[in-house]
Order: sequence, then C-alpha cells, then structure tokens
Amino acid sequence: MSRTLPVLLLAGLGLLAVHPAQAQAQDAKDKGIYAVARVGGVIQPDQKLDRNGLPTVTIDETTKYKTGITGEIGAGYDFGMFRVEQTVGYTNLKLDRDKAQDGGFSASGRAKMFTAMVNAYVDIPLSRTFQPYVGGGIGVSRVDANLSRVNNATQIGSGYSGKDWGMTWHADAGLGIRMNDKMTVEIGGRYSRTDKLAFSGQAAGVATTYKPQLNAVSGTVGLRYKF
Repeated sequence: MSRTLPVLLLAGLGLLAVHPAQAQAQDAKDKGIYAVARVGGVIQPDQKLDRNGLPTVTIDETTKYKTGITGEIGAGYDFGMFRVEQTVGYTNLKLDRDKAQDGGFSASGRAKMFTAMVNAYVDIPLSRTFQPYVGGGIGVSRVDANLSRVNNATQIGSGYSGKDWGMTWHADAGLGIRMNDKMTVEIGGRYSRTDKLAFSGQAAGVATTYKPQLNAVSGTVGLRYKF
C-alpha cells in the first residue's frame, strides 16, 4: 500500500499536467486566420419609398422584388468564441412585375448591389461539432438601380435610373457545423438594409430625386476554412 499511493499520486499529477496542455493545443487550433465564402437566396426583398414632399408619383411606397441571389467572400480572424471579418459581396434583384403592374400599370426595374462589409460574430460553444452563432456587420454598397411604373390609361408615369453609394447594415444568426479543425460549414439567415441612396428621376414629367430603402431577408450556406 505504501508504494501504491505514491504511484497513484504521480499518475494523477501527470494527467493534470497533460490536460491543460491538450486544452491549450486545442485552443490554438481554434484560433487563427480564415477565409469564408457564402451564397444564397434573397427572400421577399422589397423597397420602401417615403413619398412625402414628392410630386404625385406612380411608384408605390412599397415595391416588391422577386427572390434574388446573393453571395460574398472574405477573410477574418477567429479569436476563439469571437470572430471579426471583412467581406465583399454581390446581390441581384429583379422587380416582381406581376405585383407592380396590378391596377393597369406597366412596370420594369432591377437593383444590383456591390458591398464591402466589416462583420463580427460570437460563436456559442454548444458542442465541439455544432456551434450556433449570432452577429452582424456594417459597410457600404454601390447600388445600380432602375425602376419605372406607368399608368396604361393616362400614360402618366414616374421612375428613376442611376448609381449611388449607400450604407448597408445586417444582422445574422445561424449554425456552424465543424467538419474538422480547419473546415466549418455554415447555415445562416440574414436581415439587411441599405439606405442613404439618392437617384435622379421624374414624376409626371417633373424632375424628382428618389431616396429608396432596400430591405431583404436572406438564407445562405457558407464555408469557413482556417489556415
């Protein structure tokens, strides 16, 4: 018994020494630079337009777009439970003409956005494999848009066409599925808003400036690869 106890004590101390070393090694694997790519669909995007102070316009206060496509690529740094990244992205939306032409109108339009964003996320360590995340970002968008809507009976219409820089922000939530120490698959949702836009146009022949706000809910899948 006198010899067994010291041996057990030494073995226990050895395990205590090994465990922190393993934890530190795992923490080191979790941290570092990573690349990210996301792609998905923009679900029920719309445009809000404050018509106060504008001459009579035929563009609705809320304009619906069809389901569009969106995607982004970027790079970031994982601090463990907290990540910061920078991305560039693209979104393409086409007008839902069936809704815009209700009531005897002819309509056409689309909006394309190129974005540059700074994002931050918190990973919730539910398990080693499954890690929900929440976060968001802010940045700028270069928006190329056009929209027109004309009354077929009176031929009175309004519209705009142009390019402008706007401010974009988004809020995200999703699930990261760790495939191995380097690769994580993402399934996420995002709400985004772009405003501070101004486009020159006309309403019933009168020169007008339009300041639309673009809103969207997106569903994406992505891949993060840690170097």
